[in-house]
Amino acid sequence: MTTVTDSSAFTKGSLGKQVALTVVTFGLYSLYWMYKTADQLDRGTDASLTPILVIVPFYGQWMLADGGEAVTDQSSGILFLLFLVFGPISWFLIQSGINDVASGA
Repeated sequence: MTTVTDSSAFTKGSLGKQVALTVVTFGLYSLYWMYKTADQLDRGTDASLTPILVIVPFYGQWMLADGGEAVTDQSSGILFLLFLVFGPISWFLIQSGINDVASGA
């Protein structure tokens, strides 16, 4: 199980702005979000992630799900399946968890 090791590595993000940017950029912002999130999870958890590899289909989603386990109450397997079936749910869970850790909740 992945755990948070450095809560100062996380920064809050507005889910509304992220959705708007994803729509305006025709989905390209989601690649940036995945990279930025993988970088935060790499620095702030004991998961060993390589942020640039999040662009690799399936592997990138698995990396985020594995690291995201530390900031959510979901297992990495569930997060990965959510990425495959309906990605925005997994995005919401991980970003909400990062926001909670960043605010000290």
